[in-house]
Amino acid sequence: MGKTVGVGSPGRTLEIRSPRSPVYFAARYVLAVGAVEFFAWKILDPFYLQFLTTQRGLNLSPSQFALFVSLGSWISMILDYPTGAVADKLGRRLSWALAMFSHAVGMLWLSQARTFAQCLVVPVFQGISWGFQSGSREAWLYDHVGEEGTKRAMSLLYVASVPMTLIGVGIATSLGTWADVRLPIAITGLILLVVAFGVLTFPENYGHRERRWLEVLKSGLTQFRRSRILQFLAVESFFMTLPVWMNSAWWLTYLVKRWEVGVLGATASFGVTACGSAVAGFVLSRTRYTKYRALLVYPTLGAGIAFCLVPVAPAPIIVVVLVLVTIAARYFRNVGVTLLRNREIVEERATALSFLGTLEGAFWTLGPLLWGALIETVGLGMSFVAAGVCSFICAGLFIAATAKERR
Repeated sequence: MGKTVGVGSPGRTLEIRSPRSPVYFAARYVLAVGAVEFFAWKILDPFYLQFLTTQRGLNLSPSQFALFVSLGSWISMILDYPTGAVADKLGRRLSWALAMFSHAVGMLWLSQARTFAQCLVVPVFQGISWGFQSGSREAWLYDHVGEEGTKRAMSLLYVASVPMTLIGVGIATSLGTWADVRLPIAITGLILLVVAFGVLTFPENYGHRERRWLEVLKSGLTQFRRSRILQFLAVESFFMTLPVWMNSAWWLTYLVKRWEVGVLGATASFGVTACGSAVAGFVLSRTRYTKYRALLVYPTLGAGIAFCLVPVAPAPIIVVVLVLVTIAARYFRNVGVTLLRNREIVEERATALSFLGTLEGAFWTLGPLLWGALIETVGLGMSFVAAGVCSFICAGLFIAATAKERR
């Protein structure tokens, strides 16, 4: 028997009929997403940041790095909403694959870049990738398997993240002993190409293809305007830009500049947090979470405390542990936000998610410039404290968004 998943507003339901079980779609989602998030990025990240922000590569200043990040966000912001409509009209799988192809080209170009001007081509490809991926990947899964299937898929993703992360970190650690920092960047580009071809083999799904383009585009704005929860989540995404930036882009630089940690030490430190976060994801997958508040509020408060403690940490290993706490909290937040916003969206899922992505893109065009100036003014240490304050604000917004659940 084929499984039917109802999607859409109560008066206008779109049905996706498939002879395949939800496990089939979840497994494909996990393989594609895991290969990027928990394998390719784990190989790339230790070298990517060192290449961009230290003397081992381009040695960009905080302002230059902020421009690098913001440019990609500008491109993404411009493309995000229309590409969401493309995903609903022409196919979520197609949009997802195009995103992977674009990012792959960007990584291969970066592996050959020698100057700041040359590396500015990369965020253009990244922005195109983020635009096409925003909404399409999540909508592809949710509209095939529904909320419960999405919960199971994300749990399976975190379980799979453990071996994927261990392998990725093992490769990165090995490369850190002998390879130039450019090689892992090129390897990542090749992995993304393979994933892109793999995604093209997935079953396709759509939104309401019979609607006109303007109707599809208006749907995302209308749903956002009517939902206070989506509005709270949008505001939260702005304040989350600094915490994400600090525990993904600057904490390794902090280790290198404060304690002069070497290439192998930086790579190993990243491996500890990556593997620890994967274990945290595994614990999450085994937890019977039923309340959004438990996924959103408490982990975010814990992350805020950890950020505030980073500047007074007496040794690099303490910083690594604190960063581990903030990254693990981000796992919980991501699950909660994904489920909550998809519950609020009732039709044209990719377009509505892309509208939220457009707002997030706008925040990422302004945020890095603001936070880059903050880092140059107060230093990396106090910027971690500022990230803690932002986390506390995000926790307050989550409390407001889940107020009905408490009642």
